Amino acid sequence: MAQVDDIGYACCDVVYEECCPRLPYKLQLFLSCLVTPMIIVLIVMLVLYVNPKNPEFSVEQFYVSAFNQTYSNSTSSTISFDIKLRNQNAAIGLYYDGPVNITFSFIPRETNNKVIWKYSVPKFYQGNAQSRRLRDVIMPLGPPDVPVFNQTVVAEHSSVLPAGVMMTGLEPLVYFRVDFVTKVRFKLIGKHHAKDFALSADVPIGATTGEKFAKRGIQAGAGSRMGWGRSKSVVMVVLTAISLIFM
Repeated sequence: MAQVDDIGYACCDVVYEECCPRLPYKLQLFLSCLVTPMIIVLIVMLVLYVNPKNPEFSVEQFYVSAFNQTYSNSTSSTISFDIKLRNQNAAIGLYYDGPVNITFSFIPRETNNKVIWKYSVPKFYQGNAQSRRLRDVIMPLGPPDVPVFNQTVVAEHSSVLPAGVMMTGLEPLVYFRVDFVTKVRFKLIGKHHAKDFALSADVPIGATTGEKFAKRGIQAGAGSRMGWGRSKSVVMVVLTAISLIFM
């Protein structure tokens, strides 16, 4: 039994159960079954939604006809590509609020004039964990009847390869630069503005085959961080608060 002081009040520091009885066992079990899943769902939602990832762009295939020495069409200035745009978020969609502008460029050493191919995709929505492939064959900028960069140009100018040509032991490599520029907005609760997003990749091309040298896709990098660096701190603060409440 609880002790009683001189005034007649019971002291709860001796027998806690008699002065402050616990909740019935069934009620405790019900609350435990209700609260625990809610905490788990909250943690999962925080991990998925508070820390969104930027989209991933990669060059899967790339071909430049001007460098294929066995190709019969010596007047072709086209390039062909297969590019993958991947949403890395399992629970967050992406809005590309601006067109995805892609620029392919190459600088021959002798002319020092940059050869440019451009490609653009209108704005679109990309669902959770979805990928979109961009496959096409395009001509360089300039009049279509002008041989800007083809086999004839490469053959007539022996020094057309840039100074940074790389020897692999099998064949020389040249590098094409691929630049991506767009605006990206995450599908989150509340109003969010699209942020500028820029990536680039250097793609090695065989100087005698015109094909991408790497077997795997080449991921573009050096893009905008888009201001999500503090999200992990927010998660830790919320989880700490939850643990203190239920201790």
